[in-house]
Amino acid sequence: MHLPAYDERQLDMRFLTEAARLLEEGAVHSYRELAEKLQQQPVIFRQVEIGRYHCSVKMLYQLRAHFPTADVDWVLYGQAYTGRPEPTQAPKRERGRPVRTH
Repeated sequence: MHLPAYDERQLDMRFLTEAARLLEEGAVHSYRELAEKLQQQPVIFRQVEIGRYHCSVKMLYQLRAHFPTADVDWVLYGQAYTGRPEPTQAPKRERGRPVRTH
């Protein structure tokens, strides 16, 4: 299989999209909790979104370690390798704390 060309910005977009998917599916309750699991500061998602910081190997390693269903192959290689569509923009994030319904 031919791997796509490395595109750091697109890899960051896939990382943010995968983080949002895990949050939507309830694997984690907040971006703050996800940041803790990734051993990062909560502001990391905004920093990746604006290009000030990039998804690292450590972040991907922690993502897979804590969330076995995380699609790390897609984050790394994209649609050409996995068939999952590429994101066209960063996911929209709610400001503030999530509302718990229990």
